[in-house]
Amino acid sequence: MRSGWDLVEPSLTKLFRNHSFTPTRLLLHDYSYQTAKMIRTTRCVHWLAITTLLLAGTVANAARPNVVFLLSDDQSWNDYGFMGHPHIQTPNLDQLAKSGILYERGYVTAPLCRPSLASIATGLYPHQTGIRGNDPLMPEGTNRKDKIHKPLSSKLRNRMTAPMLEHPSFIRTLKDNGYATLQTGKWWEGDPLDHGFTDAMTHGDIYRGGRHGDRGLDIGRKTMQPIYDFVDKAKSNEQPFFVWYGVFLPHAPHNAPERLYDKYKDVAPNEPTARYWANVEWLDEGCGQIVDYLKKQNLYENTIFVYTCDNGWVQNPERMNSSIRSKREPVEAGIRTPIFVTHDKTIQPQRDAETLASNIDIATTILSACGIEPPSAMKGLDLRDPQQLKERNRVFVDVYQHDSDLDQINDLDSGLEARVVIDGWDKLTAKPSGKELYNLKTDPDDRKNLAAADPEKVSELSAMIDELLEESSSFAEAN
Repeated sequence: MRSGWDLVEPSLTKLFRNHSFTPTRLLLHDYSYQTAKMIRTTRCVHWLAITTLLLAGTVANAARPNVVFLLSDDQSWNDYGFMGHPHIQTPNLDQLAKSGILYERGYVTAPLCRPSLASIATGLYPHQTGIRGNDPLMPEGTNRKDKIHKPLSSKLRNRMTAPMLEHPSFIRTLKDNGYATLQTGKWWEGDPLDHGFTDAMTHGDIYRGGRHGDRGLDIGRKTMQPIYDFVDKAKSNEQPFFVWYGVFLPHAPHNAPERLYDKYKDVAPNEPTARYWANVEWLDEGCGQIVDYLKKQNLYENTIFVYTCDNGWVQNPERMNSSIRSKREPVEAGIRTPIFVTHDKTIQPQRDAETLASNIDIATTILSACGIEPPSAMKGLDLRDPQQLKERNRVFVDVYQHDSDLDQINDLDSGLEARVVIDGWDKLTAKPSGKELYNLKTDPDDRKNLAAADPEKVSELSAMIDELLEESSSFAEAN
C-alpha cells in the first residue's frame, strides 16, 4: 500500500513546479530548522503539513481569476452596437460591456499602435517608455524594408525595445506571481517570451518577417486554436491564466468574409466603409468565440475581461484600407475609445457616460483584480473603482511622429506632434505650432477652437501638462 506521502507527492511536485518551488526549499523557507527536523522524523506530521500546504495552494490558485485582455486595432470609438452605431453589429462585445463597468469616455495614451501598446503593458506614458513611434528612424539613404539594410534595422529595433525590459510590466508581474501568460496578435517588442509571456504566437525575428506580430497576426483571422490549447493546458495545470488577444482587427486589410460584407454593402454609404464595418463584426465574432470556449470549459465565471482599442479610425470613403482625420492625430476620432471591465462574480454592471478613463489604468486594474500589488511606477487607477476615476477625471495623450530618432530619445520634444490633456469636458491640444482649446460637451468632435476666446483656460490646462512632464522627469531621475 502507498503511504500518505506517496499519494501526495505527485500533486505536490506538480504544484511546486508551477510556482518554481521544491518541497525542500519551501520547507526550509517556511519552517525553522528544528521544525523541519521534527517533520522529517515524524512521517505522519510531515504528510499532514504537506497536505495542508497542497490544499492551501490549490485553493489559492482556484481563487485567483483568469484574465482575458481584448484589444481592438484601429476602430472608431462609436463603431459598436453598445455605443449606438445604427448599423454595425457587435453582439458579443455588447453583452460583455452590458455585464461590466463601461466607460464611454475612455482614451488611449497615443493614437498610434506601438506606443499605445507599450503604455498598456507598462502603465507608463510614451514620453516615459521611450516608445513613441512605430519604427526607429533609419539613416538617410537606407530603408528598413531592404534586405541589405536588415542588420542595421534589426540593431535599431533592438535598441528601441531595450527600455521595455527595464520598465514595469503587468504581464511580467503576472508571470512572476504564477500566471500562465499567452501572447497572440499584435506585438512590437521582439520576442514576447522576453517580456513576461510564458507562451506566444509571435516570434519577433526581423529576419523572418518579424515587426509587429508576424505569426501572431493569424489569430482571429485564420485560427483561434492557440488560445484554446493554451486554456486547456493552464486548466490541466490548475494554473490561473492571462490571454493577450491583440487581434489585428478591424485593422486593414479590410478583407472580412464576404458573408459579413454582404450584410453591410447595401446600408453603408460606400464600399470602403462597408468593408471596414465587416471587419468590425469579424472582430466581434472572435471575442464571442473566446467567451463561448471559456463557458464550455466552465471557466467563464472566474475570468475577468478587459476591453479597449489601441487608437481610433475613420474610414476614408474614397479609398480602401485608409483613414481620414483619426489615426496618428490628436483629434477625438484618433484618441477616444470605450473601455470596459467585466467579471460576473465581482463587478456590478454600470455605464458611465461622463467619467474619464485611460489605457494607462489597465495595468493597475488587471494586477489589482488578481490580488497583486502594482509596481509603484504605475500611476494608473483601478477601473473597478469609478469613484477614484471621478476624483481624477483627467487624462493625457502623447502624439509623436511615426519614426523615432533614437539619438534624440532623451529630448521629450523630439518628434513631438502634440500633447493633449482632457480635464472634465475641457480639452487642450498643445502643438509646436500653437494651442487649441475645445469644449467636448458641446463639441464632441473637437472642431471649434476656443483658445483665443479663453486664454485663462489655456494657461490652466497647459500647467497640467507641464506638471505631468515634471513629475515624469523627477521619477526618471530617481530611478
